[in-house]
Amino acid sequence: MTGYAPKKMVYTGSSMYPVLKVSDIMHVSPGEGDQIRRGDVIVFSPPGSNDMVVHRVISISDHGLMTQGDNNKDADPWSLSPDRIVGRVVRARRRNRLLAIYGGTRGLLYASAVRFFCNIDSVISSFLNPAYHRLAKAGLFRRWLPDGMRMRVLSFSRSDGVEFQLLMAGHVIGRLLPGKTEWFIRRPFRLFVDEGALPQPDACIRRGEAPLNDFS
Repeated sequence: MTGYAPKKMVYTGSSMYPVLKVSDIMHVSPGEGDQIRRGDVIVFSPPGSNDMVVHRVISISDHGLMTQGDNNKDADPWSLSPDRIVGRVVRARRRNRLLAIYGGTRGLLYASAVRFFCNIDSVISSFLNPAYHRLAKAGLFRRWLPDGMRMRVLSFSRSDGVEFQLLMAGHVIGRLLPGKTEWFIRRPFRLFVDEGALPQPDACIRRGEAPLNDFS
């Protein structure tokens, strides 16, 4: 399939952060499985699913390809056959910037660095989290939020349920993934969020609703 024009796909999720961010426009180069290298970022559909996943190849063997998100602690629990691969992500457009997405050895080194700093962050967070959550619950910082920084909750239908995203000034700061009962909100934005005002996803799903809410 060499010579085919790259496909353009919109990235959603957080497993490839910071290489890819929500709403990045990915340029996906179609290719056969034998053209994929360890370290490449690929788009594929997992076995038994029609969903599209974007992760990095961490190993290749006769049994297939193993993948893992740069921002995930564990490797994916499947082995990919070549027919599940849509293509390799070679570039991404983020607003007005065109970013190269590196694969191969350079990609593996980058992914290792991301996980190293994530582990450092996790250790530091274990000490700071209690104070952070106490401040967030107190709600002191919400009073300082400018009027123009309104938040919005969007919902998206997925094959396994409904995903909710919390946006502030056009940026995704929080998510509630299908099947989860607790919001993931990026630091330090929990300080500004009234979690009691967030929609109750279970009730919305039972009613079959897909709410779009604004709240301050």
